Amino acid sequence: MKTITKQITVLAVFGLISASAYSQANSYSVNSETLYRHGYNSGGANVQENTDSVTTGGTTRYWVYPDLSLNPGYDVNNPLTTPLTSAFNWTTSGATGTATGTIAAVGAYGTYTNYKQVTWGGTGTINLNATETSGAGCVGGTAVTTPIAVIAAPDVTAIAFSALPCPTGTIPYTQAGPTATLTITCPVNGNKEVSVNWSLSCSNAGWNGGVAMTGTAVLGNGNTIDLSGVNLSHPGTYTLTIVNITDRIATKSGLTAIPDGTSNTFVLLPTPVTGPMYHVPNQ
Repeated sequence: MKTITKQITVLAVFGLISASAYSQANSYSVNSETLYRHGYNSGGANVQENTDSVTTGGTTRYWVYPDLSLNPGYDVNNPLTTPLTSAFNWTTSGATGTATGTIAAVGAYGTYTNYKQVTWGGTGTINLNATETSGAGCVGGTAVTTPIAVIAAPDVTAIAFSALPCPTGTIPYTQAGPTATLTITCPVNGNKEVSVNWSLSCSNAGWNGGVAMTGTAVLGNGNTIDLSGVNLSHPGTYTLTIVNITDRIATKSGLTAIPDGTSNTFVLLPTPVTGPMYHVPNQ
């Protein structure tokens, strides 16, 4: 009697190649916007950031690199035009202070659940988490997490002026204006790149034809707006108003013109013009 032995080879594929090595770049273009991998800055350097700084009231977008072995048709270089098999669940956790995050789909890209936008509220810290579930229903054991610091929007809390020099010449005066010193509230370290839009008006309609002058001052770590080049051509009461203000964190969060309204006034008095001298004539 002949015995026939059959050898059957079983290939276990679940999870076998999900840990396969594939390289991820430090940034990708998603929806015409460059998104950077956490821990890397726009220059590509690994800066080992502990948190992702955002501004309260702003909205930022996040995209997760999927497991390509479970999404064979997905092209990370065309992330919103190719099939995505996995689904992603996004949550926030570990909030401190009053920080909140409202997670939503990005426009018409709701089918790509690895791409979300978050609107931030309050101030404090909070974690943003994403967990991947494969098309077969297998849930990833570890969520991808990014710590978030929600900071206050930049603001001007006071305006002070340096001493005004006396006007020179006669009306219209040609003297330079004051230097405005502002106190900026911007709770981030380093170069804040604060941009302040200001408006200067005068109660005297003869100054600048009665039209307010406007300008923009870009501040680094300083807090001075130099108005020394402004020609205060007439005496009167001048009002400097901060129209709006922004910084690079606010711009990142989509807030490019944060209203302010802080103002202060100063008075430019006329230089005395003394008349002729009189004396008692000889009798």
